[in-house]
Amino acid sequence: MTDTTVIDVTSAGVNPYQVHIGHGVRQQIPEWLPHDAQKIMIVHPPILHARAEALREALSAQKEVVLAEVPEGESAKRIEVASFVWGLLGQLDFSRTDAIIGFGGGATTDLAGFIAANWLRGVPIVQVPTTVLGMVDAAIGGKTGINTTEGKNLVGAFHAPHAVVVDLDWLETLPENDIRAGLAEVVKCGFIKDPAILDLIEAQPDEAIRAGSDVLRELITRAIQVKADVVSDDFTDVGAREVLNYGHTLGHAIEHAERYLWRHGVAISIGMVF
Repeated sequence: MTDTTVIDVTSAGVNPYQVHIGHGVRQQIPEWLPHDAQKIMIVHPPILHARAEALREALSAQKEVVLAEVPEGESAKRIEVASFVWGLLGQLDFSRTDAIIGFGGGATTDLAGFIAANWLRGVPIVQVPTTVLGMVDAAIGGKTGINTTEGKNLVGAFHAPHAVVVDLDWLETLPENDIRAGLAEVVKCGFIKDPAILDLIEAQPDEAIRAGSDVLRELITRAIQVKADVVSDDFTDVGAREVLNYGHTLGHAIEHAERYLWRHGVAISIGMVF
């Protein structure tokens, strides 16, 4: 495991938490779970079943750990899916001191956060994003939500995570198109606050999309820092946080019109150009 970068998120009125960034940092997940949690639920998509099982085995020496498999992508962000997982939590007698792990891309962490925010009016969640998009945007900031037939993310809650674990090793098997799409949210952060992001991408575009590169790590770290700074000043999105919606008004409309068959980052990139 290489060195770990730690970024603090310190929203007023919300328990502060840390984002841990590095290669192999998932090995330290047990340290960042609530110490008094007896039961852990890992919410994950089917494509990550084997990795979720490995994570379950790694944690089971200390905790009772169960898996909750949910649909892939935006198909997971439905009230029917959330209700299914709440049913599992009820069967497990899941208490307010137990914890959930959101393990997957942005849609999975959105759903897992929403489930955690509403079960017993709020239980701890540790977000473990596995895509660029999830790492730089969805898993950070405490915005959780699901979709309705009328639009994207219309039902949700603000629920800050207990911790966020950004293990860059997950990106090694991520398709290049997913890395490219995730970089849309990175570019967004470059335009709204950190122009060095744009300079890095322009100077080394090939390295920017290569999993494991120092350039991609710096881009992800810089984007996370931008989001951490913004949400620390405006957790509930009543002012300055609105800047993070750059490109999202049209982008979300495109996603909804295309029945979520487009990658989020592709739609947002068009929204930013618009």
